[in-house]
Amino acid sequence: MAEEKRNVISRRQFIQGAAIGTMGIASAGFLAGCSSAGEEPQGGEPGLEPSSSWATPPEPIPASQIKTSVDTDIVVVGAGSGGMMAALAAAEAGAKTVLLEKADKSYMGAMWMAAIDSKLQKSLGVKIDKHEAVAEICRYGGHLADQKLVKLWADKSGEVMDWLIDVVESAGLKMMVETDLKVGYYKSYPVGHVVVPDPTPEIAHLGEYGSALYMPVLTEKAKELGVDIRYEMPAVQLIKQDGKITGVIAGSEDNYTQFNVSKGVILATGGYGRNAEMLEDLCPTAKYCASSIVPAVASGDGVKMGVWAGGALDPLHAVMVFDRGVMKKDTPMGPPWSGGYLRTGSQPFLRVNIRGERFVNEDLPYDYVWDAGIMQPEGVSWQIWDANWKEDITRFHTTICSRVVPHPEAPPRDGLDFVEQEHANFVKNGFIIAADTIEELAQKMEVPVETFKATINRYNELAKQGRDDDFGKVDFRLSTIDNPPFYAAKLSGTLLCNINGLRINTDMQVLDENLDPIPGLYAVGNDSGSFFSYNYPQMFGGLALGRTITFGRLAGIAAAKV
Repeated sequence: MAEEKRNVISRRQFIQGAAIGTMGIASAGFLAGCSSAGEEPQGGEPGLEPSSSWATPPEPIPASQIKTSVDTDIVVVGAGSGGMMAALAAAEAGAKTVLLEKADKSYMGAMWMAAIDSKLQKSLGVKIDKHEAVAEICRYGGHLADQKLVKLWADKSGEVMDWLIDVVESAGLKMMVETDLKVGYYKSYPVGHVVVPDPTPEIAHLGEYGSALYMPVLTEKAKELGVDIRYEMPAVQLIKQDGKITGVIAGSEDNYTQFNVSKGVILATGGYGRNAEMLEDLCPTAKYCASSIVPAVASGDGVKMGVWAGGALDPLHAVMVFDRGVMKKDTPMGPPWSGGYLRTGSQPFLRVNIRGERFVNEDLPYDYVWDAGIMQPEGVSWQIWDANWKEDITRFHTTICSRVVPHPEAPPRDGLDFVEQEHANFVKNGFIIAADTIEELAQKMEVPVETFKATINRYNELAKQGRDDDFGKVDFRLSTIDNPPFYAAKLSGTLLCNINGLRINTDMQVLDENLDPIPGLYAVGNDSGSFFSYNYPQMFGGLALGRTITFGRLAGIAAAKV
């Protein structure tokens, strides 16, 4: 356990050498974010306006407000999947480890975890060309990524997954990997691992598999290894001396605790997906989302502290988005994200814009459909289906997160009956429009009736001939719209998380603007960058969480070796 004591650093040490830099205060002794004495002030991404309040370091916390001091080897900030994996790896390596979490418990919500060459995949005969996978991930992000990091995930993810498989199986759970792959222009990869109950039901809902099962297991293991877990303990400022991160201050005003580290601080706070100002500055396309399932704790704490410490950000930011943000006709997009989450929003049903015109091949990865919708008037689209939707969805045979129908080669799904009830509630609440005729549907949607009718007639013609001459959608994912009642849902995006952050190297060390590591500072998960850009490669099911757990474990190992 970490050692607590009362003798904290002096106020003089806090403010010694303070200087005003381009983005705020630079201090040799205390870091609310910048360089040591004699160095050029560092701070954040080139091009960020100094007026961005989140990027401006706060005033140093007065020594009088720090009531307790703790000496330890490593502090991990954030007790989600990445932080818990980092803390476990550090503790296994013999490092005294403190794990801080601002909430009263760990966040549990993610499900799929991507890995290559796990023992489960090998037992199923799954073979994935690592170089192809790395090339596709980098291509998806326009190579605004560190290919060495992507290759590191490809090389190490299977090893990390094997460790996790052993842990969950010892707790009476099991791991599944989705080997039923998507057919169409966009290839999917059998990388998505999911923790499930044993025996495994065909039907299960959010909270009944995935991180909701494995996080309690990891938490107990961490406690057994002596990890000092402190909930409701938000980290607020890093301490930097002679260019090195030497600690972190956490807690609340007038009752802060200073954690002094001999090896390092690992940032794993979940990113900035709930910070409206950071989204606006770094990824303004997020305003085209009607709903969000980002946890409230993802307020950008880790990224901000890293920027204040002189950490560099990725040159281009993006968010993970599903095309499932359902909205009423008058629902505004963007914060506070008052729309809903339509589970079937990613099904390849007909899409039209507010002018009643079809505009895209609907059989695209989720974020691509959302992007296409952004390019339309008002940045939204309408999804259209009819009473045959159950048969259509079964025939569409989508995979990964959009799958509804259970399949023996895939983790549990919600099932059509569950979705039917969800649709009924959305109709009742005004999020889905129902009508007995195409004319009535168009009138309720407030789209041009004749244009919409012509679009429906053309789509039915294409579906009946089994060939999409207009947009090239694969034939079995076409569906006629001729059996009432007819349905329409106005869709934009559902925000899941940011996918860019602090630039890191292959030891998960945060890099400064010269791309040199900041000693003692590490970042993983959505606090970290250098891996994604533009869009999230949806066809690698669970790649975000797979990166998080893999690099979380590697960060803990790397920090413990210091």
